Amino acid sequence: MIVVGGIIGGGIFFTPAQVARTLPTGGWVLAIWVVGGFVALAGALTFAELGAMLPDAGGPFVYIRGAFGDGAAFVYGWMILSTIASGAAAAVALAFANYVGRFFDLVPVGGPTVVAVAVLLILTATNYRGLKLGAAVQNTLVMSKLVALAALILGVIVLWGRTGAPASAPSADKLPPLAAGLAAAFVPVLFSVGGWENLNMVAGEVRDPARLIPRALALGIAIVMVCYLGVNVAYLHVLGRNGMAASSSVAADTAIRMAGSLGGTLITIAAMVSILGLVNVVLLATPRIFYAMANAGLFFPAAARIHPRFGTPHISIAMLGLWSVAILLLAQSRLDWLLSGEVFADWIFFGLSAASVFVFRRTMPDASRPYRAWGYPLVPLFFVAASVAAVLSAVFSAPIPSAFGAASVLAGVIVYALYAPRWRARATPEPHSR
Repeated sequence: MIVVGGIIGGGIFFTPAQVARTLPTGGWVLAIWVVGGFVALAGALTFAELGAMLPDAGGPFVYIRGAFGDGAAFVYGWMILSTIASGAAAAVALAFANYVGRFFDLVPVGGPTVVAVAVLLILTATNYRGLKLGAAVQNTLVMSKLVALAALILGVIVLWGRTGAPASAPSADKLPPLAAGLAAAFVPVLFSVGGWENLNMVAGEVRDPARLIPRALALGIAIVMVCYLGVNVAYLHVLGRNGMAASSSVAADTAIRMAGSLGGTLITIAAMVSILGLVNVVLLATPRIFYAMANAGLFFPAAARIHPRFGTPHISIAMLGLWSVAILLLAQSRLDWLLSGEVFADWIFFGLSAASVFVFRRTMPDASRPYRAWGYPLVPLFFVAASVAAVLSAVFSAPIPSAFGAASVLAGVIVYALYAPRWRARATPEPHSR
């Protein structure tokens, strides 16, 4: 559920339209999603070896540090806190609040920003109290969104012959050359398939990681790709490629054409549930990175504290939740540029994490590996190459957000150089969280 919840966020409710705007036919639309699925599967298979070999809280931070040193690991954690996780949590919480505004007048309570702050604080408090409670909330949210997406897919199957030809829609703006269109489409696809690494971030708290981590990753990716391909087939059948490209709410438009306004309402609710699940999984899994960083003497020592009653890295959880609120209050609706640069930053470190498999095979040949990456070395090499392609695609299609991401990386390097010696001197490692 953590894998599925981390991947199926709000993206599937809007990124298919972005993909359709840059590609000429429905066949190319489905093809780029299939490629995204293979990339996610290659990453999952590679990360499964890392998670089973090093089942410590912190996931990619642990792998990058062991393979490439403290500096690279700190910059990874810095980017997660400063832009990637906090910005994503704030943005999707605000998106959830905007959806709430379609049903209720939010002016009396202070508008969408107040609702988004409340969502962040409530989910932060939920995960503060323990992984079991946070996971229970996540399981409920994930099952709800899967039921909704399954209903959309099955509805199209049942009504396949009754929906008729797609309604005429104006052709999208002039399409770019195919190569440029594929690069532009690759970014929203990778944004939508990212998140499978969240399970590795809590690997130290999973029972029997050698058996459960690879199984959870493989099963989670399979569930997600069945949903994603099924939903895209539904969109294409009902709206057509031009209709998808012209839509600002592709899932709702599909449901309205299938089942009227009631269908649109149900899909809007499904989008709200999905977005809420994404906020929760970010606040559940990501703080374990800061916990691991502090234990290693690479962050504020307080971030490694474990709550005596709840057994959680409560300071790290509170830090991410409150920083997400701060970003929301400072930037409000201007958070889209942070999300545009997320693929740029995320996939730099996805590639580094995957490359650590090669380093560990050379430097730790006798280490216990309960699971070995299937297809080594070709599958990990494919994923590293895909990561490079993802970063280049983000730079090509969104240069300004990518420049902001690069500036954040530089800031992380400077902070590390200035403060890391002090943190190492004050580090007081504590036992693993439960």
